[in-house]
Amino acid sequence: MPAADQNATPPGFGITLDTEAAEPRVVVNGELDLLTSPQLQEALAGLIADKSSQRVVADLTGVTFFDSSALNVVLHAQRQAREQDVELAVVPSSAVSRVIELTGVAEHLSVSEEPPA
Repeated sequence: MPAADQNATPPGFGITLDTEAAEPRVVVNGELDLLTSPQLQEALAGLIADKSSQRVVADLTGVTFFDSSALNVVLHAQRQAREQDVELAVVPSSAVSRVIELTGVAEHLSVSEEPPA
């Protein structure tokens, strides 16, 4: 059986970067799991390292599934942002909110219930 293509993107999944907004943002749609989380990590790391803004928004309102690998990516990005004096604002979907609530990591994240403008 052939190995799965590590760069394959599942149907319905997408990441969009908006670097023209006052607050650069990563907009994610679909499932964030072991296969797709590295794409989120790369996008967030790039915006945080750019330091063109004091705040970066992770718009996860379109995320339908959020596993532990995705949570790890967000927590790592939060740590990276703090080290760079950048705020990472996470705007969760109900699936993301549930994982954040169940794992008790809300105090480690800047969670915003307001959709980004």
